[in-house]
Amino acid sequence: MHKLLLRQLKRNQKDDVFISKNDLFLNSISDAYAQNEQSVKMLERSLFLISNELNERNQTLNDQLAKMKLVQDKLEHSIGLLNATVNSTGEILFVYGLNGELLSFNTMGQEFFDDIGFKPVSHWEEFLSIIKDKQHMLSIIDRLKHDPFQYLTGTIELLDNRFFDYRSLPQIQEKQIYGRVWCFRDVTVQKQYEATIEYHAFHDALTGLPNRALLLDRISHSIATSKRENKKLAVLFLDLDDFKKINDTEGHDAGDLLLKEVVRRLQTRLRDFDTLSRQGGDEFIIVLEKIESEMTIKQVCQDLLALIKQPFTIGSRQFIVTSSIGISLFPNDDDNANALIRKADLAMYESKSLGKNSFHFYSQALEKEALTQLAVEQALRQVIENNGLHLAYQPKVDLKTMKVVSVEALCRWTQQDGTVIPPDIFIPIAEQTGLIIDIGCLVISKACLQLAKWRDTGITELAISINLSCLEFQNEALITHLIDTLTHYKLEGKYLVIELTESIFMEDKFSVKEIMLRLNQYGITFALDDFGKGYSSFSYLQFLPLHYLKIDKAFLQDVESSSSSAAIAKTIIDIGHNLGLKVIAEGVEDQFMLDYIKTYKCDLAQGFYLYKPMLPEAIESLYLG
Repeated sequence: MHKLLLRQLKRNQKDDVFISKNDLFLNSISDAYAQNEQSVKMLERSLFLISNELNERNQTLNDQLAKMKLVQDKLEHSIGLLNATVNSTGEILFVYGLNGELLSFNTMGQEFFDDIGFKPVSHWEEFLSIIKDKQHMLSIIDRLKHDPFQYLTGTIELLDNRFFDYRSLPQIQEKQIYGRVWCFRDVTVQKQYEATIEYHAFHDALTGLPNRALLLDRISHSIATSKRENKKLAVLFLDLDDFKKINDTEGHDAGDLLLKEVVRRLQTRLRDFDTLSRQGGDEFIIVLEKIESEMTIKQVCQDLLALIKQPFTIGSRQFIVTSSIGISLFPNDDDNANALIRKADLAMYESKSLGKNSFHFYSQALEKEALTQLAVEQALRQVIENNGLHLAYQPKVDLKTMKVVSVEALCRWTQQDGTVIPPDIFIPIAEQTGLIIDIGCLVISKACLQLAKWRDTGITELAISINLSCLEFQNEALITHLIDTLTHYKLEGKYLVIELTESIFMEDKFSVKEIMLRLNQYGITFALDDFGKGYSSFSYLQFLPLHYLKIDKAFLQDVESSSSSAAIAKTIIDIGHNLGLKVIAEGVEDQFMLDYIKTYKCDLAQGFYLYKPMLPEAIESLYLG
């Protein structure tokens, strides 16, 4: 019997008799209790199993929630990093849907919207209202309709003159396009910088005029136009005469102001379609298009020369500047831009050689002369390298004793075949090419060596004078070479005289004086050559430490037939003596001339009538008897 039923029977004091009488009933109750107990156990087992399963599921959910929270935190962190990165790229980012609606944008995008006054919900078509080249953007959109997968790059310009580089890529997932990302970067400053670089690459920094690179393109274009229209084209090469003197004496700032004023004047005479270009320094090239005749060109050149010759006022001072112009023509002279410039340059130098302040047309004769000069230059370089130049010495006599007291060293060039190249041929070419410095060093070396040789043979009082141009005299390397050579041969500087021409007056007198005083310390003396022929400035005669004054032979040649020449010669002698200088007459060619200069107490003389240039051996024989 079930234990629960037994406890109930005992609690109700039922004896065995009662139990036996109700055995069947009680057994039924006992079975019911047992069955109920079994059901409870089964229910408890089910609840236990269900509880365990729920706990396991709950733990799984908690684990999954924790993982999802971790993923969410990482995703939020990644999104934060992505947003920070996108917002700090310095680029404007827009994401558009396939229908053209704006889906998202970064901080730079918001600033861009605020700047142009658009709402962030703007459709892409609204951007057409702020783009200069609307057709370009429409063509891009049209291309995307045909090929939406393509990658786009380029540059657009807004109506406010800002430039933006752009890149655009499609948003693709599982081979389906969901939208398109546009990236814009403001490159306005870069474009302005590039434009500045490009401008300076093709324009002169001082005047803003086209430089040679742009000029060549302009001339080539003008040639093509002239061919089509069957018109003439003129290239004018204009160079200011002696402009370097202004830079040297007044400074480069004054020179720059003058150049700007020159440009302004030239532009007043030229037409809008003519080209004015600065090549550097004081050189300008002018391209005249649509020329009907050479008379038109001549008139333009005359006007330009007149404009430049008008006085320039820089600060409180006035300057008079002239110019020389060379002209080449298309199609007469050439059909190549560089060739036309070169030929105009040749013609310009011809204008300078004819006295400056003039213009000259190119001719084949100039070309031939230029080729000859080139050949002379090449041969001169070779002869200098081979030490092929030699010196001849023209004696100078003391007019009181008629004895030879000094000689002038004259550079001579004799080719291997015996042909003599005159100094008036190769010296100007040497000055133009800079070879004059090498020649000057060579003359100094040979003259000092000859002095040393004469000293060793007993000729100890004979002086040598050498001629130095302004270019040579202001070359530091040459002056150093002069001092070093004197030191090397242990020579006294008093036996070396440097002859300078009057062009030295056009240089910076302070720097010239400084060099002269420096050489004075070594005993070297100075003679002013060709006085009266050129710039003749009495103030310079007082300012510079000169010792000798040479009368230009042009004033002596006519002393017999011209009273004015005779008066000038006498005046120069008087000026020299009054300034404490010894006066040298050069180019003495007859007895009358010799008597004249002796009458007016000229100190020294040289010339063919007295002695011709000689080789060193002849000088020795003459001096030693």
